[in-house]
Amino acid sequence: MSQDLHRPLALLTQVQAAVMQLQSALQELLPQNLEPALLQVQQALHELGRYPGGFEGLTRDIDGLDPEQQRQARSLLEQARSAHQANAGLLQLAMQRNAAMQSYVAQESASATYNPDGGVQSGLGGQLLGKY
Repeated sequence: MSQDLHRPLALLTQVQAAVMQLQSALQELLPQNLEPALLQVQQALHELGRYPGGFEGLTRDIDGLDPEQQRQARSLLEQARSAHQANAGLLQLAMQRNAAMQSYVAQESASATYNPDGGVQSGLGGQLLGKY
């Protein structure tokens, strides 16, 4: 791990950028962008968790910065917190949308119909359930 990540501003910038990238991926509804964004957030949060002294060490180091850097660090924290909360809502909406789409596809699918013998037809023409 580079020494640069031990500096509060560098680490907070990494966390904020990762959370904002995830927010963009969730808003764009592009699944191919979601996995890399999630991995970036996980990595940034892992680095945050490894900060020397933990949260107390980070707070102490932020307090030791000059006033302008303290303002910048606190702003990055607030932006990351706000985006993280928005991401939770966006993830919930995405899961609801996914469930609705799966339900719709299942209803419209040929595999959701019954055959003349009372079984459910599979997409390959076989029966998933036998006749009772």
